[in-house]
Amino acid sequence: MVNVARNNVDAFVLVPQDAKAGLDALLKYRSDVGVQEGNPYIFARMLSETPLYAHGTLREIMSMFPGLQKPEDVMSASLRKYVATVSQV
Repeated sequence: MVNVARNNVDAFVLVPQDAKAGLDALLKYRSDVGVQEGNPYIFARMLSETPLYAHGTLREIMSMFPGLQKPEDVMSASLRKYVATVSQV
């Protein structure tokens, strides 16, 4: 179980055993890529004390592709639902 805090609310996340090795690697090498030692977030922003937000990260990545057709589809709720469904399968 991993403790995740957001908006001053603690939340606990159950991590499947097969995902534990990947999370352990993220935590082990975080200082090598510039995540500050005191940052409590698993998915932490480099050189900051804040978490990495998927919405903002997707927006940054999409800005690298000015010719992208229908960029709004990448941020849509239907895509998030699709990814969640496929991830569970």
